[in-house]
Amino acid sequence: IKASDVLQKMTPEDDVEAYLLSFERCAEREGWPKELWAGIVAPFLIGDAQKAYFDLEPGEASNYTLKVEILARAGITPTVRAQKFHTWTYREDRAPRSQMFNLVHLARRWLQPDNTSTRAVELLVMDYDLRALPPWIHKWVGLGNPFNAQDLIALVKRQIAAEELLRSPTALMPQSPEHSLNPKNEGQLGVGGNKKGNGNKAGTDHVGGSNVGRVYHCFRCTELGHVAAQCPNQEEPMQTNLGMPAWNTQPVKVNGKEDMALADSGSAVTLVSSALIGSIKQDFVHKTGV
Repeated sequence: IKASDVLQKMTPEDDVEAYLLSFERCAEREGWPKELWAGIVAPFLIGDAQKAYFDLEPGEASNYTLKVEILARAGITPTVRAQKFHTWTYREDRAPRSQMFNLVHLARRWLQPDNTSTRAVELLVMDYDLRALPPWIHKWVGLGNPFNAQDLIALVKRQIAAEELLRSPTALMPQSPEHSLNPKNEGQLGVGGNKKGNGNKAGTDHVGGSNVGRVYHCFRCTELGHVAAQCPNQEEPMQTNLGMPAWNTQPVKVNGKEDMALADSGSAVTLVSSALIGSIKQDFVHKTGV
Protein backbone atom coordinates (compact mmCIF):
# COMPACT_ATOMS: atom_id res chain seq x y z
CA ILE A 1 0.00 0.00 0.00
CA LYS A 2 1.38 3.40 -0.93
CA ALA A 3 1.68 5.93 1.86
CA SER A 4 -0.20 8.47 -0.26
CA ASP A 5 -3.24 6.14 -0.23
CA VAL A 6 -3.66 6.43 3.54
CA LEU A 7 -1.93 9.72 4.42
CA GLN A 8 -2.85 13.30 3.65
CA LYS A 9 -0.32 16.08 3.28
CA MET A 10 0.00 18.34 6.28
CA THR A 11 -1.65 21.78 6.02
CA PRO A 12 -0.75 25.06 7.77
CA GLU A 13 -3.90 24.70 9.90
CA ASP A 14 -2.89 21.28 11.27
CA ASP A 15 -1.54 20.89 14.79
CA VAL A 16 1.91 19.38 14.28
CA GLU A 17 1.72 17.13 17.35
CA ALA A 18 -1.75 15.85 16.42
CA TYR A 19 -0.60 15.22 12.84
CA LEU A 20 2.39 13.16 14.00
CA LEU A 21 0.17 11.17 16.37
CA SER A 22 -2.22 10.43 13.51
CA PHE A 23 0.69 9.28 11.35
CA GLU A 24 2.03 7.00 14.09
CA ARG A 25 -1.31 5.25 14.49
CA CYS A 26 -1.58 4.85 10.73
CA ALA A 27 1.98 3.46 10.53
CA GLU A 28 1.27 0.93 13.29
CA ARG A 29 -1.94 -0.16 11.60
CA GLU A 30 -0.18 -0.65 8.26
CA GLY A 31 2.77 -2.45 9.90
CA TRP A 32 5.47 -0.12 8.58
CA PRO A 33 8.90 -0.67 10.21
CA LYS A 34 9.63 2.10 12.71
CA GLU A 35 13.08 2.74 11.22
CA LEU A 36 11.29 3.83 8.01
CA TRP A 37 8.79 6.16 9.65
CA ALA A 38 10.89 9.32 9.25
CA GLY A 39 11.43 8.71 5.54
CA ILE A 40 7.74 7.92 4.99
CA VAL A 41 6.33 10.97 6.75
CA ALA A 42 8.91 13.48 5.46
CA PRO A 43 7.26 14.12 2.03
CA PHE A 44 3.95 14.85 3.76
CA LEU A 45 5.39 17.53 6.08
CA ILE A 46 5.52 21.25 5.33
CA GLY A 47 7.32 24.33 6.63
CA ASP A 48 9.53 24.02 9.70
CA ALA A 49 8.52 20.39 10.22
CA GLN A 50 9.88 19.39 6.81
CA LYS A 51 12.95 21.59 7.28
CA ALA A 52 13.70 19.73 10.51
CA TYR A 53 13.95 16.48 8.52
CA PHE A 54 16.41 17.88 5.99
CA ASP A 55 18.52 19.51 8.74
CA LEU A 56 19.11 16.18 10.50
CA GLU A 57 22.17 14.06 9.82
CA PRO A 58 21.50 10.94 7.70
CA GLY A 59 21.94 8.68 10.72
CA GLU A 60 19.51 10.72 12.80
CA ALA A 61 16.99 11.04 9.99
CA SER A 62 16.85 7.26 9.58
CA ASN A 63 15.16 6.83 12.97
CA TYR A 64 12.15 8.50 14.51
CA THR A 65 14.09 11.06 16.56
CA LEU A 66 12.68 13.34 13.88
CA LYS A 67 9.57 13.72 16.03
CA VAL A 68 11.58 15.13 18.94
CA GLU A 69 13.30 17.64 16.66
CA ILE A 70 10.03 18.76 15.06
CA LEU A 71 8.29 19.26 18.40
CA ALA A 72 11.29 21.12 19.82
CA ARG A 73 11.23 23.58 16.91
CA ALA A 74 7.49 24.05 17.43
CA GLY A 75 8.14 24.91 21.08
CA ILE A 76 6.49 21.72 22.37
CA THR A 77 8.78 20.44 25.12
CA PRO A 78 8.22 18.50 28.37
CA THR A 79 8.47 21.79 30.26
CA VAL A 80 5.73 23.37 28.16
CA ARG A 81 3.54 20.28 28.50
CA ALA A 82 3.97 20.34 32.28
CA GLN A 83 2.94 24.00 32.35
CA LYS A 84 -0.22 23.25 30.39
CA PHE A 85 -1.06 20.43 32.80
CA HIS A 86 -0.60 22.60 35.88
CA THR A 87 -2.48 25.59 34.44
CA TRP A 88 -5.57 23.47 33.69
CA THR A 89 -8.62 24.73 35.56
CA TYR A 90 -12.12 23.38 35.98
CA ARG A 91 -14.84 25.29 34.14
CA GLU A 92 -18.44 25.18 35.32
CA ASP A 93 -19.86 25.84 31.84
CA ARG A 94 -18.47 22.57 30.43
CA ALA A 95 -19.36 18.93 30.98
CA PRO A 96 -17.35 17.25 33.77
CA ARG A 97 -16.60 14.19 31.62
CA SER A 98 -15.09 16.18 28.75
CA GLN A 99 -12.97 18.21 31.17
CA MET A 100 -11.69 15.06 32.86
CA PHE A 101 -10.67 13.57 29.50
CA ASN A 102 -9.02 16.87 28.61
CA LEU A 103 -6.94 16.68 31.79
CA VAL A 104 -6.05 13.05 31.07
CA HIS A 105 -4.99 14.07 27.56
CA LEU A 106 -2.70 16.79 28.95
CA ALA A 107 -1.18 14.31 31.41
CA ARG A 108 -0.57 11.75 28.65
CA ARG A 109 1.09 14.33 26.42
CA TRP A 110 3.36 15.34 29.29
CA LEU A 111 4.29 11.95 30.80
CA GLN A 112 4.06 9.92 27.56
CA PRO A 113 2.66 6.50 28.60
CA ASP A 114 5.01 4.84 26.11
CA ASN A 115 7.93 5.95 28.30
CA THR A 116 9.38 3.66 30.93
CA SER A 117 8.37 4.10 34.56
CA THR A 118 11.84 5.51 35.24
CA ARG A 119 11.35 8.21 32.63
CA ALA A 120 7.89 9.09 33.99
CA VAL A 121 9.29 9.46 37.51
CA GLU A 122 12.13 11.59 36.15
CA LEU A 123 9.66 13.96 34.47
CA LEU A 124 7.68 14.32 37.71
CA VAL A 125 10.78 14.98 39.79
CA MET A 126 12.15 17.49 37.26
CA ASP A 127 8.88 19.39 37.26
CA TYR A 128 8.74 19.53 41.06
CA ASP A 129 12.38 20.61 41.29
CA LEU A 130 11.90 23.29 38.63
CA ARG A 131 8.91 24.73 40.48
CA ALA A 132 10.84 24.81 43.76
CA LEU A 133 13.73 26.82 42.32
CA PRO A 134 14.06 30.53 43.16
CA PRO A 135 12.44 32.76 40.51
CA TRP A 136 15.77 34.10 39.22
CA ILE A 137 16.96 30.53 38.56
CA HIS A 138 13.59 29.13 37.45
CA LYS A 139 13.33 31.70 34.63
CA TRP A 140 16.62 30.86 32.93
CA VAL A 141 16.58 27.11 33.57
CA GLY A 142 13.07 26.87 32.14
CA LEU A 143 14.24 28.60 28.95
CA GLY A 144 16.94 25.95 28.59
CA ASN A 145 14.31 23.19 28.19
CA PRO A 146 16.28 20.45 30.01
CA PHE A 147 15.54 17.00 28.60
CA ASN A 148 16.58 14.98 31.63
CA ALA A 149 17.67 15.42 35.24
CA GLN A 150 21.35 15.79 34.32
CA ASP A 151 20.55 18.65 31.95
CA LEU A 152 18.51 20.33 34.68
CA ILE A 153 21.34 20.00 37.22
CA ALA A 154 23.88 21.42 34.76
CA LEU A 155 21.67 24.44 33.99
CA VAL A 156 21.07 25.17 37.69
CA LYS A 157 24.79 24.95 38.54
CA ARG A 158 25.68 27.21 35.63
CA GLN A 159 23.16 29.85 36.67
CA ILE A 160 24.26 29.74 40.33
CA ALA A 161 27.91 30.17 39.28
CA ALA A 162 27.00 33.15 37.09
CA GLU A 163 25.06 34.78 39.93
CA GLU A 164 27.96 34.27 42.36
CA LEU A 165 30.26 36.11 39.96
CA LEU A 166 27.88 39.06 39.89
CA ARG A 167 27.67 39.11 43.68
CA SER A 168 31.45 39.31 44.16
CA PRO A 169 32.16 42.40 46.37
CA THR A 170 33.68 45.31 44.46
CA ALA A 171 35.98 46.24 47.33
CA LEU A 172 37.85 42.94 47.02
CA MET A 173 38.66 43.48 43.33
CA PRO A 174 42.03 45.19 42.56
CA GLN A 175 42.02 48.33 40.44
CA SER A 176 44.80 49.64 38.23
CA PRO A 177 46.33 53.09 38.92
CA GLU A 178 45.35 54.26 35.42
CA HIS A 179 41.70 53.53 36.10
CA SER A 180 41.68 55.37 39.43
CA LEU A 181 43.17 58.47 37.73
CA ASN A 182 40.83 58.34 34.74
CA PRO A 183 38.81 61.61 34.74
CA LYS A 184 35.89 59.84 33.08
CA ASN A 185 35.38 57.79 36.22
CA GLU A 186 35.30 60.75 38.63
CA GLY A 187 31.99 61.04 40.42
CA GLN A 188 31.11 57.45 39.49
CA LEU A 189 33.55 55.36 41.50
CA GLY A 190 35.39 56.30 44.67
CA VAL A 191 38.12 54.56 46.60
CA GLY A 192 37.84 50.80 46.30
CA GLY A 193 35.23 51.10 43.54
CA ASN A 194 32.55 52.55 45.87
CA LYS A 195 29.81 54.58 44.27
CA LYS A 196 29.30 58.26 45.10
CA GLY A 197 26.38 60.59 44.80
CA ASN A 198 23.61 58.18 45.84
CA GLY A 199 22.09 56.84 48.97
CA ASN A 200 23.14 53.25 48.44
CA LYS A 201 25.82 51.54 50.44
CA ALA A 202 29.33 51.63 49.07
CA GLY A 203 29.95 49.26 46.20
CA THR A 204 26.37 47.97 45.95
CA ASP A 205 23.41 48.34 43.63
CA HIS A 206 19.75 47.79 44.40
CA VAL A 207 18.70 44.81 42.27
CA GLY A 208 15.47 43.03 42.96
CA GLY A 209 15.15 44.72 46.36
CA SER A 210 18.54 43.52 47.69
CA ASN A 211 22.06 44.93 47.64
CA VAL A 212 24.14 43.04 45.11
CA GLY A 213 27.80 43.91 44.43
CA ARG A 214 28.45 44.84 40.81
CA VAL A 215 31.83 44.61 39.08
CA TYR A 216 32.17 45.96 35.55
CA HIS A 217 35.04 44.32 33.65
CA CYS A 218 36.22 45.64 30.29
CA PHE A 219 37.13 42.81 27.93
CA ARG A 220 38.99 45.22 25.62
CA CYS A 221 41.62 46.59 28.03
CA THR A 222 41.00 44.11 30.93
CA GLU A 223 40.50 46.97 33.40
CA LEU A 224 37.70 47.23 35.96
CA GLY A 225 35.02 49.86 36.34
CA HIS A 226 33.66 50.09 32.80
CA VAL A 227 32.50 47.95 29.88
CA ALA A 228 34.08 47.55 26.44
CA ALA A 229 31.54 49.84 24.75
CA GLN A 230 32.65 52.72 27.04
CA CYS A 231 36.37 51.87 27.13
CA PRO A 232 38.46 55.09 27.21
CA ASN A 233 41.54 53.22 25.95
CA GLN A 234 40.11 52.05 22.65
CA GLU A 235 41.42 53.42 19.37
CA GLU A 236 39.54 56.10 17.46
CA PRO A 237 36.61 54.25 15.84
CA MET A 238 36.13 56.89 13.12
CA GLN A 239 37.81 56.30 9.77
CA THR A 240 40.52 58.98 9.45
CA ASN A 241 42.56 57.84 6.43
CA LEU A 242 40.29 59.18 3.70
CA GLY A 243 42.78 61.95 2.83
CA MET A 244 45.62 59.51 2.22
CA PRO A 245 46.32 58.64 -1.44
CA ALA A 246 45.42 55.13 -2.51
CA TRP A 247 48.42 52.93 -3.33
CA ASN A 248 46.76 51.35 -6.37
CA THR A 249 46.40 54.62 -8.36
CA GLN A 250 48.90 56.14 -10.80
CA PRO A 251 49.08 59.57 -12.51
CA VAL A 252 48.00 59.37 -16.17
CA LYS A 253 47.39 61.83 -19.03
CA VAL A 254 44.30 61.39 -21.21
CA ASN A 255 43.75 63.80 -24.15
CA GLY A 256 46.25 66.17 -22.59
CA LYS A 257 44.60 66.17 -19.17
CA GLU A 258 46.35 64.79 -16.12
CA ASP A 259 44.46 62.69 -13.62
CA MET A 260 44.85 59.76 -11.21
CA ALA A 261 43.77 56.38 -12.59
CA LEU A 262 43.35 52.92 -11.13
CA ALA A 263 46.41 50.80 -11.91
CA ASP A 264 44.50 47.52 -11.71
CA SER A 265 40.90 47.21 -10.56
CA GLY A 266 40.63 43.52 -11.35
CA SER A 267 37.87 44.23 -13.86
CA ALA A 268 37.98 43.16 -17.48
CA VAL A 269 36.42 46.51 -18.51
CA THR A 270 38.36 49.78 -18.36
CA LEU A 271 36.23 52.84 -17.57
CA VAL A 272 37.24 56.44 -18.39
CA SER A 273 35.28 59.42 -17.09
CA SER A 274 33.41 61.30 -19.82
CA ALA A 275 34.73 64.57 -18.35
CA LEU A 276 38.20 63.64 -19.61
CA ILE A 277 37.04 63.18 -23.21
CA GLY A 278 34.48 65.92 -23.74
CA SER A 279 33.07 66.42 -27.25
CA ILE A 280 36.26 65.58 -29.13
CA LYS A 281 35.62 63.48 -32.21
CA GLN A 282 37.10 60.04 -31.71
CA ASP A 283 39.37 58.43 -34.27
CA PHE A 284 38.55 54.72 -34.11
CA VAL A 285 41.33 53.86 -36.58
CA HIS A 286 44.09 54.95 -34.20
CA LYS A 287 44.00 52.98 -30.95
CA THR A 288 45.53 54.31 -27.76
CA GLY A 289 46.10 52.12 -24.69
CA VAL A 290 45.50 53.51 -21.22
